[in-house]
Amino acid sequence: MGRLGYSEEHEAFRRTVRTFLDREHEPNLARYERDGGLDRAFYRKAGEAGILGLAYTGEGDFTYYAIMAEELGRTAGSASTGSSLMADVATYILLGHGTEEQKEKYLPRILTGEITQAMPLTEPSAGSDPTAIKATAIRDGDDYVINGDKYFISNGSTADLLYVVAKTDPAKGGRGMSVIIVDSDTPGVTQAKIPMIGWRQGDTGALSFTDVRVPASNLVGREGGAMAIMMDTFLEDRIQIAARCLGAASKALELTLDYVKERKVFGQRVIDFQNSQFMLAECRSDVKIAETMVDMALMRLRQKDFTFEDGAILKLWATQMEGRVLDKCVQLFGGAGLMEETPISKMWTAARIQRVYAGTDELQKVAIARGLMEESAA
Repeated sequence: MGRLGYSEEHEAFRRTVRTFLDREHEPNLARYERDGGLDRAFYRKAGEAGILGLAYTGEGDFTYYAIMAEELGRTAGSASTGSSLMADVATYILLGHGTEEQKEKYLPRILTGEITQAMPLTEPSAGSDPTAIKATAIRDGDDYVINGDKYFISNGSTADLLYVVAKTDPAKGGRGMSVIIVDSDTPGVTQAKIPMIGWRQGDTGALSFTDVRVPASNLVGREGGAMAIMMDTFLEDRIQIAARCLGAASKALELTLDYVKERKVFGQRVIDFQNSQFMLAECRSDVKIAETMVDMALMRLRQKDFTFEDGAILKLWATQMEGRVLDKCVQLFGGAGLMEETPISKMWTAARIQRVYAGTDELQKVAIARGLMEESAA
């Protein structure tokens, strides 16, 4: 049975992405792990394949991004590769809030993979609560002067185009936060890689801004508009993470099925034991439920009926589902599932961060509980 809400154009795009990743990512995985991330050639080839800048080329249809996220989840790099490439979602910020001058300057180079993007928001003391950021962008004549540190930034150590979230009016707290474009080669910007467990082929970076001076024309949207800009992509981000979890769980189940059909224990194939069948049935059920949840989320997003609470429920359930499925698959692999070179071990270690970044499980529960309390008070 086919998936809900996908056109032939969507499925053709899925085939394009899968073919590209099979050709350009999987054979080079060891090199990406050794070098600590994707190289520039990968992004240029992704641009040639037409899978960058989808906010523009996909005419605003987020289903294309969700498909790419799901296919990235199926790779051995899984969450780590996906986090780096899915930073391309930031194109929505440029298209939705950037000036024509900003679009003309950056969009063509985004589409070709010449430049990569990142959104430095999180700081050492500001994660789940973005309003606690300390970075500032103070107006000085026709410029902004930016100071502050950013941490745990996807694509942070290599990105060229930075959508920096800083306080232009610190006295206003969250309402004084703005988004300002900074080219990473601007004097005063330093970038460093943060080594992360399970994320050898992904780029997580730390950035420092010391008296970084940029033109006031680099402001994205209006002063104090950062929260509104972030909320514009908030729901989409929840869906793409869930899609990545779905892709990883689905691929892990495929790999495990192939393995247990061949592996023998006590003279029997592992799949012939009832316990193995029960574990596989649980994994299959989780994957099918995740498919339905992601597909329905995309349909409701198109209908503008996907809420903040829906996004919290989806991210909470999908990331926990991925953890359950990957854990069972590793168990069925036995010792082979813990060998560094096996794809299942890479996917398992990469999956853990999904329940932490882009809003912890606990933060999702707070959002869901708030919705429950508001309903009960009505």
